[in-house]
Amino acid sequence: MRPSPAVLVAPVASLAAPVASAASAIRRRYRRWWWLPGRLFAGITQLPALLAMAWLVPGTGMLLGGRLLPLPLVIIFVPLAVALCYFAMRQLPASWPRFRDLPAAAPASPGRRRAGVPLGAVLTTVAIAAGFAVWQAVARSQQVLVATDPGVYLQYGYWIAEHGSVRIPQNASAFGYFPGLNFESLGFFSAGDSLTPAYMPGLPLVLAAGVWLGGIQGALLMAPVIGGCAVLSFAGLVGRLVGPRWAPAGALVLALVLPEQYASRTPFSEPLVQVLLFGGLCLVIDSQVVSQWRREFSAAMTLAGFGGLALGLTVLVSIGSLSILLPVFPVLALMFVARRPHAGPLGLGLFAGVGCGLYAGLALARPYLSSLSSQLHLFGLCAAGFGLITALVAPLAFPAVRARVRRLFAGRAQVTGLRGDPVALPSLGAVAQWAVVLIPVALLAIFATRPYFQTVRGQTDPFVIREVSSLQRLARLPVDGRRQYYESSLDWVFWYLGVPTVLLACGGAALLGRRLVRAGLDWRTSPIAARMWGLPFVIIGWSVVTVLWDPAVLPWQPWASHRLVPVVLPGLILLGLWMSSRLKARAAGIGGARWTVTLVGVCCVLAMTIPPLMTSLNPRLTAQPSVGRYSSGLSKFLSRVRLDGVGTSATYGESLAAVRGLCSAIGPDASVVFVDAATANSLSQVVRGMCGQPAASVAGASPQAVKQVVTSIEQAGRRPVLLGSKRSGVSVLGVTPRVVLSLQTSGDARVLTGPPATTWPLRYVVWMASPLGSESGTAGI
Repeated sequence: MRPSPAVLVAPVASLAAPVASAASAIRRRYRRWWWLPGRLFAGITQLPALLAMAWLVPGTGMLLGGRLLPLPLVIIFVPLAVALCYFAMRQLPASWPRFRDLPAAAPASPGRRRAGVPLGAVLTTVAIAAGFAVWQAVARSQQVLVATDPGVYLQYGYWIAEHGSVRIPQNASAFGYFPGLNFESLGFFSAGDSLTPAYMPGLPLVLAAGVWLGGIQGALLMAPVIGGCAVLSFAGLVGRLVGPRWAPAGALVLALVLPEQYASRTPFSEPLVQVLLFGGLCLVIDSQVVSQWRREFSAAMTLAGFGGLALGLTVLVSIGSLSILLPVFPVLALMFVARRPHAGPLGLGLFAGVGCGLYAGLALARPYLSSLSSQLHLFGLCAAGFGLITALVAPLAFPAVRARVRRLFAGRAQVTGLRGDPVALPSLGAVAQWAVVLIPVALLAIFATRPYFQTVRGQTDPFVIREVSSLQRLARLPVDGRRQYYESSLDWVFWYLGVPTVLLACGGAALLGRRLVRAGLDWRTSPIAARMWGLPFVIIGWSVVTVLWDPAVLPWQPWASHRLVPVVLPGLILLGLWMSSRLKARAAGIGGARWTVTLVGVCCVLAMTIPPLMTSLNPRLTAQPSVGRYSSGLSKFLSRVRLDGVGTSATYGESLAAVRGLCSAIGPDASVVFVDAATANSLSQVVRGMCGQPAASVAGASPQAVKQVVTSIEQAGRRPVLLGSKRSGVSVLGVTPRVVLSLQTSGDARVLTGPPATTWPLRYVVWMASPLGSESGTAGI
């Protein structure tokens, strides 16, 4: 006998009633706590920059004192991080105004609900950033050998984590003080009787934390973690300037860009610069919003000071950040002119951060800064130009000068027409507004046509000239090793972002520039959105133009793309998303249906995500499916898809195991001598830092000189070990050599005229000979 429907419905109804009641209570609570997702979004996107500051400031002080120790640094870091987070997050905005919005006001009364940040947008943004970090951790590069900058950074971080000091002793006594030895290698300069790493100490300090947590594997995992934090910080900037609902789109587009992936899976300094730069801008923007609330004046000043400090500390990570920060000084002057109260804390924090970075660079990396004298000279000229602009802005602090300038821009001169009638010319303010509309379009046209009227040459390094020439022969291009390919810099952007994003960014820059000029001409009545956009806009505009005009980098891809990572690519994405939001708002303004407005936004996001996705993954179809004949059509199609792009390929795999084997073969009490320059550049610091043995090079020396070095080492009471890339190079003593490192792996491609489609095969072979025959020992790592 079947039960009646009433009998079946009763239990369901009894269960549904509590669920409905709970859902109603959650809905009421959410309406009451509408501000919680917004403040959560603000706090989460500030957090990476605050933690970075709390680690870098005491870490730099300890490194300057030559006593970098894990326990004291952690004891300082934890309370400092808690204090920074408390003072920065004690009062955060729950929403951010945009153009056409009213100025920000104090939080709404309890009975009134304001539009806040959707909780779904917060969770999606965090999920994308975390997923990006996991993706890069799975495909991380094991660039333990010193092949390029990441290898230098990794060895730098490992050394200071193990020894607490930047100074690397040469240990000339281990070689019997034999004259003519070369202790320098790629990325490590001689400074007296020690060696100095060739880069700023910001990133190595963070890598040292990874070494303390998990050894060299922990250091390799720090790069993906920093990359995920960079995506999160950028999403915070997008949410503040474009709108919280656009933050997940900003995080997604940046995560799909190949240069961001390339710089986030191996130790590059650019993602850490992004964390501090975007986090600092978020703090500055929040200070401007909070400053509208009179009862939260101290909180606004604190946020501005922390934001300036984060911006300044980018110099501690990369000396090139000085160029990024140049436009900040005229903006600061304009803020003082407008009597913005947070200008003072922002300036103090900025100068403190820049001073910390410059002092650390001069104290710890002076030979490196000396090698950049020509670039620093050019930076000095640019700084002088911005100083002149700042000086021209300063007189606007006087009311009489401001009034005269306002009349000058508002006045319209009259001329006599052809018929004798007076004709009013456009005001200077109107001309300025239309000029900023035309400037981005003109710049895009110049960069797009630059390859047709200019070929940039000027390379002087013989090694780079030979490498470029060999790549040109490989690609069947005209051989000209002095070419730098800088005239094609806009093509680099097209390869990685796509044409739609660049066009949207150009339109966004034109429209946004016009609104900012209009707001600047009437500062007192301008919306707060213009003040929020001012500093990011000038930083993006200056960096995009200067980097695309002179990238100052080796021309092959994907190496050259890391110059686009700090500001150029994220800046264009930000402008493109803002233009997309305006197109969506325009569709709603002309009476479009809800689904039409949504479709406009979706199409814009798809246009910005598909090109970088294709470049990163490089999908292709194979001839035969790898599933059974009775599988469905969709399964057969998916089985034929292969993702061969750089975004799915790890590089330098098994390098760590190869280095461990090398250290075991070298053994203890050894003095390692490299007989060729290439092997010395790759392994000198690896032997010193990870194997714990002194190393020097006699590249280019005669066999007789090599024998004399060996004799000198033996007289010093140590065991000589010869390493080289060829058997003949280490066979000068009659000892049978053997291979101690044989690594077949994949490395970064080197392409001149397009994005890298995949990785390139790479092989390392190292031969060893030890005259005393004791060629085994314990591993140094």
